[in-house]
Amino acid sequence: MSQLLIEIDTPEDEAILRSLLPKLNGRVVATNPLLDESRPIEQTNLKEAIRVLRNANTALKFGEAAEWQRNERDGDRTLYGR
Repeated sequence: MSQLLIEIDTPEDEAILRSLLPKLNGRVVATNPLLDESRPIEQTNLKEAIRVLRNANTALKFGEAAEWQRNERDGDRTLYGR
């Protein structure tokens, strides 16, 4: 199985593609409501944007800052006289 990210310019082309998906054993896994140009920007609210980002498959995890700093310093050389 493979997943594709497809960009389509017109709603008519999107409708054609969606009608072809069942014939190709394909399906729409997710849509991005923030990129839907048919909706006015005012309707895209902050809660929806946060929900989309939370459900996205991106690694937005920040760990402990002090732990990161210790790990970064492990590779430093020791200074002369210390």
